[in-house]
Amino acid sequence: MIILTVMIREKLIMENRKTKNEKNQKEEIELKEEAAVSTGENTPLDNEETKSKEKRTASLEKENECLRKELDEQKEKYLRLFAEYDNYRKRTNKETSEAYSRATAEAVTSFLPLLDNLERAQQYAPDDEGMRALIKQLQDILVSLKVTVIDSDNKCFDPNFHNAIMHEEDESTEECRIVQTFQKGYMLGDKVIRHAMVKVVN
Repeated sequence: MIILTVMIREKLIMENRKTKNEKNQKEEIELKEEAAVSTGENTPLDNEETKSKEKRTASLEKENECLRKELDEQKEKYLRLFAEYDNYRKRTNKETSEAYSRATAEAVTSFLPLLDNLERAQQYAPDDEGMRALIKQLQDILVSLKVTVIDSDNKCFDPNFHNAIMHEEDESTEECRIVQTFQKGYMLGDKVIRHAMVKVVN
């Protein structure tokens, strides 16, 4: 009986010591963690969280870099496409304008002889109101198409606008001066569609 009591007592003492040791170890760990926090050192848990955050940050930075690269590529494609479209638009507008000018010049040139004949006929019938009205109507059409008459009378001869079909000697007149216009010249905008036929002093 005494032996059993002694054994139980020793067992209780050992368990009590074990409990104290575990408690002391726990308190020691807590003290170390508190000391680490106060000194700025990372605990194992903090280290895991830090590594996880760093890994997540690296992943986001890599994804962001990929998106930025893709955005730059799309921007470059857009700018190139916009430049191509702008060049196409300018080229198309220029071609359309040139085609319109050519068609207008051809149409005007085709009825200029009619206007020439009417103006010559008017010199012999200056009081013919019908002829005068018809000439005025044709001249208004030319104005609406931005067709202008080349000024020739008493002007200095310019081969860009005039075609000299006759020459005469006259010492009293400045050389290369136009003294007579046989046929009017016309321009469409800044383009000559028919040169003026003139007489020039040598």
